[in-house]
Amino acid sequence: MSLPATEAEKNAAKFPATKTIVEQILTKAQDSRAVVQDFVPLARSMEWELGQQYFRERGNKAFIGDSSPIPWVINNDGSLSRNAAEVFFTSLVEAEKAGDLEPDIYVLELGIGVGLFARFFLDRFEEICEKHKKDFYDRLIYVAGDLSERMLMDVIRHGVLSNHPGRYRLRVVNAICPEKDLPNDVAFRSHPRKDKPFRAVFLNYLLDCLPVAALQLEDGQVKELHVRTCVARNVKLEDFTDMTVDQLKARAASDDPKGKQELLEVYGLFASEYDYRPVDVAKLPYGQFAVDYARPRTQRLLLSYGAIQSLERLLELVADDGFILVNDYGQTIITREDEFEHQRFSLATAVGLNFPLLEAFFEQPDKGTWIAPMAEEGSIHSRLLCRKQVYEVVLKFWDRFSKTAYDHLHEPIQHARGCAKVGRYELAATYYNKALERQPWNWVLINEISMFLTYSLRDLKAGIDMAKMAIALNPTCSTELWNTLGDGLYEFGRIEEARSAYLQALEMNENDVRSRFNLGWCYAREKNFPAAVGMIGQALVLDRTGEYRERLMHKLQEVMVQVGQRHQQEYLLLINLVSRSAKKDGVEKNDPPESTGTGNRE
Repeated sequence: MSLPATEAEKNAAKFPATKTIVEQILTKAQDSRAVVQDFVPLARSMEWELGQQYFRERGNKAFIGDSSPIPWVINNDGSLSRNAAEVFFTSLVEAEKAGDLEPDIYVLELGIGVGLFARFFLDRFEEICEKHKKDFYDRLIYVAGDLSERMLMDVIRHGVLSNHPGRYRLRVVNAICPEKDLPNDVAFRSHPRKDKPFRAVFLNYLLDCLPVAALQLEDGQVKELHVRTCVARNVKLEDFTDMTVDQLKARAASDDPKGKQELLEVYGLFASEYDYRPVDVAKLPYGQFAVDYARPRTQRLLLSYGAIQSLERLLELVADDGFILVNDYGQTIITREDEFEHQRFSLATAVGLNFPLLEAFFEQPDKGTWIAPMAEEGSIHSRLLCRKQVYEVVLKFWDRFSKTAYDHLHEPIQHARGCAKVGRYELAATYYNKALERQPWNWVLINEISMFLTYSLRDLKAGIDMAKMAIALNPTCSTELWNTLGDGLYEFGRIEEARSAYLQALEMNENDVRSRFNLGWCYAREKNFPAAVGMIGQALVLDRTGEYRERLMHKLQEVMVQVGQRHQQEYLLLINLVSRSAKKDGVEKNDPPESTGTGNRE
């Protein structure tokens, strides 16, 4: 007679023996979610493709038009542009000395973003040319390229490059295969070197958006990170969209841009799962090179194959004595236990570059020369790639992109912030002044000093004037600058002008939470309580990260108290009016009628 099965035996019967019971329980819980796209490599996943679609559809709104926009200030404050302009000018001087400089000078930037890198580059390059009496600026054509046509059109719409008419061209370019269209461009018909038309190429936070593969080397087997996209747990689709799971699957499998746009609208309903799965190295771009590189160094390797391919093909379009300048983020050291991590910025996905791998690839014979700064600082890493090393150009690169140069610019700012933090405002002002002497063109720094003047020194007029100087440098691409100006005007009591500044910020970014918060203050000050409550309510809805929630709720409570006081005053006035009216009516009824003088006499 067999004994009844124990609870453990019953559980064991439910699951295959390939995994432990606890593993199977967790797997079953995960598998209970509706799958929109099954496991595929990261670069082919819905998560990655929707990030690319997001850039194409949103244009520069991805940077300045969302409630949680993609970070972009680090390569657009003017510093990188000015350094790049000085390195480029040096390369032209050397080419002119060698007699190799062509009449028309072309440079290329891929991944134009908001366009400020180009604008500040042209500003600085024009200054240097005037200072050294060179006509290079008048011969320059700056080709701004991007895969997003809307991104390019936004640069024109905002007038970012309007100070440099005739000095730029806009082109739709795919960074993965730039050789398809650029060499055949009509602009290069008369170029003496049509196959290599560019003197320099600038890549700022572009390569991290190109396809990658995360590899795992274990027990002689190579695996690649795969991604599965599911409907997030506890999400009821019918509460958010009319699309069914099958319709979501169909759109994920389709290349139709309209379908991708519909998926973007419900992107927040999805969750991703990750798993390393076997891969055929021969089918991976640069796969064998990556595996050979990784085996003696690490068990996990990020293969930035999109970056390698782009750089290889771009280098074919650059003059032998020209260069490619890369400014990006990523790992600079390989360790045995490297962990892969990709980042989501708003709805975009990015992966930091594997700089050691790129260096190893381009240091191979006949691949080029990879040049890094002697020492560097900060989260952004700059690299120079060229066919032929020009000594003076390398020296200029080392000088402008060194830790010493970085510290020279940023040390006064750090000292100023430290002094302001402990209340030593006058000393902080001295350091800020020194920082301005070194970076009078840095609109981010000027904005910071404006807020310091307004809130710490309480010199409102100086704060307002400083904010206007920052806006003059960047009038169309930063809501923060207009909010800072509005704050100074509000503190000064110029409420109508402050409201105009906040509205300007809101026009620039219709999803900006801070602008709505500030407008709520203005409307409350003007006793326009319905408008104040409306703005604060909209801000609460848009504040997805909760950064402003506590302040918004506090201000809303203040406004509602004022609304309550107004209603009470109006009610008391009405009661008093009714009371006086009633009293008057009562007197008239009780008084004896006046004699008319026409009574009968007897």
